[in-house]
Amino acid sequence: MGKTRDEYLQQYWTAYPDCPRGFLQYGRVHQLRVGVNNVSEFKAKDCPQYKGSEVLADGDLIAIMGAGQFVLLAPNLTTRPGFYKVDEDPWLRKRGFFEYQHHLRQFFTEKRFLEVKTPTLVECPGTEPSLDVFETELVLGSKTKKYFLPTSPELHLKKLLSLGADRVFEIAPVFRNGEKTERHNHEFLMLEWYRAMSYLANIKHDTIELIEYMSDKLRVERPKEVLTFSVADLFKTYCQFDFKPSTTLEELKALALKLNVDVQSATSIDDYFYLIFMEKIENKWPQDRLVFVEKYPPYQAALARIDKDGWAERFEVYWKGLELANAFHELNNPAIQRVRANEDLEKKKQLGKKSVTLDEEFFQSLEYGMPPSAGIALGVERLYMALKNVKSIDSLVTYSS
Repeated sequence: MGKTRDEYLQQYWTAYPDCPRGFLQYGRVHQLRVGVNNVSEFKAKDCPQYKGSEVLADGDLIAIMGAGQFVLLAPNLTTRPGFYKVDEDPWLRKRGFFEYQHHLRQFFTEKRFLEVKTPTLVECPGTEPSLDVFETELVLGSKTKKYFLPTSPELHLKKLLSLGADRVFEIAPVFRNGEKTERHNHEFLMLEWYRAMSYLANIKHDTIELIEYMSDKLRVERPKEVLTFSVADLFKTYCQFDFKPSTTLEELKALALKLNVDVQSATSIDDYFYLIFMEKIENKWPQDRLVFVEKYPPYQAALARIDKDGWAERFEVYWKGLELANAFHELNNPAIQRVRANEDLEKKKQLGKKSVTLDEEFFQSLEYGMPPSAGIALGVERLYMALKNVKSIDSLVTYSS
């Protein structure tokens, strides 16, 4: 801090004043400018002998008054590296991200979907074997109860379908422990929407319409083309392999060896599938195309139905090198779903993941009767990153990272 600035702040500045009446503009100082105003010759209102150039620093928050005066609202005192970057507006990108969420809600309102809210503290966060979860505890006097932060709102949204919901959506915070990369954060936003008495094709149509709608709202280029591939198509094209629903673990091991894919970390057929898929297939298609990958092997069904040919009725969506969404023709058979959930819990145990209990209310909802439905989970930050060519999710984070 310069001597003149230090003297001004300590002896003359009215610390953190109220909103000044009659101000013309307010904003952050950047190279002695605020918007179109050059503040180097502006006088400090509370001490007229000081010029802006003498007491202001990049990042200071000021209000510009009439008659060549300014009021220092809050000096930039932060010492956190990178908190204030003088070469960019720190609010602009975050504002754009919030406006984008507003447009997401508009899209679903126009399509007659109802926005709903599901719990953030849950007894079962989801049974996905590969995900690490956040655990917490409710304390009521001498009694305690274990809760989790959800990895997805899926189970609770399906409970609403069982109660009679028709078209519903939610933008929900979700939590996945141990995830931190340019594309992953341990807390992020998930957009899920569901259609009762519907098919996966309708969700695919929604997805295409949504991305085109958001491209127009954000004034960016739409995907040049929509491409659809089955898993079998992709393995045939990029691995010269005839993939079938009955393809075995041993066959995938042999394929990995043939393709020279590093599978040292693999412990299951799912691992072999994904290691081959990620290295030899994923993102081999044109990046400016919107790509749907469908008809997954049965062990990748999760909460999706299996069709008459043995394929899992689900698709994943890719654009600009990012996996955006995962959709299911929803399984609503409680007996089959319970078997799969218990298999997931066993896989979690084998992987050394934190144990969770099943959500019995979810199974009661399935037993009560969930209509044939289709739904999708889409990463809110991921889609924005694709639309705006944002490299890192960190620039969108508005909570502790």
